[in-house]
Amino acid sequence: MFNRKTWNGKFKHRRPVSLRAILLIPFVLQIAGAVALTGYLSLRNGQQSVNQVASRLRNEYSNRINQHLESYLVSARHLSQMNGTAMELGLLNPKDLDGLGHLFWRQMQIYDAGYINFVADDDFVAAGRFYPNSPITIDLMSPQKYGTKDVYSYTTDQVGNRLRSQTVVQNYDFKRERWYQATVKASKPTWTLFQWEVEPYYLSLAASYPVYDAKRNLVGISWTEQRLWEISQFLQRLNVSSTGGTFIIERNGLLIASSTRDEPFAMVNGKPKRLNASESQDQLIRSTVAYLQQHFAGLDQIQKADQVDFQSNGERQFVQVTPWQDVWGIDWLIVVVMPESDFMGQINAYTRTTILLCLGALVLATLLGLYTSRWIAKPLLQLNQVSKAIAAGQLDQSVNESNRVGEIGELAKSFNQMAQQLRASFGALEQANRDLEQANEELETRVHARTEELFSALQDLRRTKAQLVQTEKMSSLGQMIAGIAHEINNPVNFIHGNLNHARDYIRDLLAAVQLYQKHYPSPDAEIVQHSEDVDLDFLTGDLPKLLDSMQEGTRRIREIVLSLRNFSRLDEAEKKHADIHEGIDSTLLILQHRLKPRLDRPGIEVIKQYGQLPLVECYPGPLNQVFMNILANAVDALEPYLQSTSSVSRPATLTITTSTVQDQVWICIADNGMGMAEATRAKLFDPFFTTKPVGKGTGLGLSISYQIVTEQHHGSLSCTSAPGEGTEFVIAIPIRQLPNLN
Repeated sequence: MFNRKTWNGKFKHRRPVSLRAILLIPFVLQIAGAVALTGYLSLRNGQQSVNQVASRLRNEYSNRINQHLESYLVSARHLSQMNGTAMELGLLNPKDLDGLGHLFWRQMQIYDAGYINFVADDDFVAAGRFYPNSPITIDLMSPQKYGTKDVYSYTTDQVGNRLRSQTVVQNYDFKRERWYQATVKASKPTWTLFQWEVEPYYLSLAASYPVYDAKRNLVGISWTEQRLWEISQFLQRLNVSSTGGTFIIERNGLLIASSTRDEPFAMVNGKPKRLNASESQDQLIRSTVAYLQQHFAGLDQIQKADQVDFQSNGERQFVQVTPWQDVWGIDWLIVVVMPESDFMGQINAYTRTTILLCLGALVLATLLGLYTSRWIAKPLLQLNQVSKAIAAGQLDQSVNESNRVGEIGELAKSFNQMAQQLRASFGALEQANRDLEQANEELETRVHARTEELFSALQDLRRTKAQLVQTEKMSSLGQMIAGIAHEINNPVNFIHGNLNHARDYIRDLLAAVQLYQKHYPSPDAEIVQHSEDVDLDFLTGDLPKLLDSMQEGTRRIREIVLSLRNFSRLDEAEKKHADIHEGIDSTLLILQHRLKPRLDRPGIEVIKQYGQLPLVECYPGPLNQVFMNILANAVDALEPYLQSTSSVSRPATLTITTSTVQDQVWICIADNGMGMAEATRAKLFDPFFTTKPVGKGTGLGLSISYQIVTEQHHGSLSCTSAPGEGTEFVIAIPIRQLPNLN
């Protein structure tokens, strides 16, 4: 049964927790928890991001390949159907070989095709390129005209007129060709895939359209050939990833095209033989096809686009397979493969860096916690021991007052004063036993005096504590600003330094585009369409302006970073020669957001009347703090004026004047605000005096500024103001500081 007295007794006798443990353990536990959570979330978010990006990219690349096939192959189908339909309608004469050859030559100028042809009986007429980028030739075969079944190839001029001829094929019988036999057998438009058996060993796809007369007698075949190496070039230009790739296969596994440099055929006994994807020299293609056949139980079972992933050589591979079909009978599979390592490499590096930084922060925080807890606990333990000794009657005890922690040092000083007062009080009590009346009078006088001393000491303690806190805040703020400025400065310098190179590169690229436009004024329809879609003329004119805007932005950021670095010197403890104007400008730049106009009020105009000042021997950091306090108070004083109607006729101004007077530098900061009464001006530099609402100010800014100017720099700080006439602060500091007599 639970016994409350027994439980309370056990709890009272438990060993108390030390102050060092109370300071250290929660701090270390928080840091450790943050490190663990950061590492876990970083890894998890990285994996989720990889899956999402991989899925989106696979689908995007598949769509781009699908669009290219639609554009490239459908144009051949339309050409064959258009020419065949024109012959069926009587718009074209199948016997006019010269006219057909000229028509096909013009169609080659317009469409992206390899070879355009028409065959009828024993006649053969075509126009096309034998090699990539070679001139277009017109090929003819007419036993009736030439008396042979040889194919003659004619070079052409710029308008398609035939020039010289040469025999390219002797005794050619096109009726033995695979595309002809397949079209006759199908008796309808169809595609025929065939491999050239002569150099350059093209793998070609022919769009064949049979032409019939009114009695369904075969007149001829209109067909257009596309060389599939152009599809491979498109896949290579996609550049899916550094180690991934794309390829297109038939349902039987034969390779159509791929993003690799390998040909889709192999030479066997001097003749080309088409490759199955499982026999490809590329290991990624082989493993992907093997997995697809196993996963879908055969390539013919893939009926819709699907995304899968599998392991190859210990690495995860993201795959998307998409069927591509055509009304004339094409049934191919588009496959996109992207290794996970292409995405995870940078993410893993970032994750490792994050974990290492977190662990480093944990170790550093633990060491700092140990040092801080020891630093704080040691004087407190000494104070505890002395307190116990005094409580035991040993009144001659004291604690060491030389502690670098201001509050603990003040506490030790106050404790020693209390102990000294306690010893004095015991002496006074002994004297009072001998002379009660005299002791009473002396006691009253002493108590009154002690009360005033304690009150004064308490005021001094409050002021000193507040000043120390304010100084520590400003020092921390300076360190933080310096760190932020340093971290911003590196990437900004990188961007700023590379903008000139980027401008040169883009200028060269635009010059290359202009040269292409000059020498090729009639580009392909696809290029013209793309230029219209992206508004090439606008991009050419706007891109240099965009680079100028980026350079101006980086220059502005570098100026802001420089100002932050100049202002962040709040913790510099040694005198040095500094530019006063630089400190003022840095402070104004930090306060720029308060000086600019806003929707609810106009802006504040800053008037600089700088004189020729030499470098001043001073403490730059504390002096920047003085400028910040005075300028911030001036902006605060102008805020009510900006809300009034007077600011419309007389804009708010902040005038800064610098000059040299004998061996001193004078800085005058004046505003045209509401001003202040004499009673307020007289208390302006008193500690804790403020006219701002509760929570808006501590009343220490001008007091600290006064001490910095008068005590640190042996100068003067004065204020002149009257209601309705604005306020002026005058800072006067020597150009050279006197040696420290202390």
